[in-house]
Amino acid sequence: MSQSERLERLARVMALAEDVWESRDDARRFLTTPHALLGERPLDLAQTELGARRVEDLLWRLEYSLPA
Repeated sequence: MSQSERLERLARVMALAEDVWESRDDARRFLTTPHALLGERPLDLAQTELGARRVEDLLWRLEYSLPA
């Protein structure tokens, strides 16, 4: 995995979190706090493409009030 792919993935997850939470601070708090449904911090999970997709799925569920 290249560094640029990793940075793009993290930027994508951060942008979605900011959109969902409508706050940069709240998005950072979400990403750096362990989440029960993910089993770890979303930021740590997003280090891989599969993990980033799990975080994005949770964020989309939160955005549209779907069961998580």
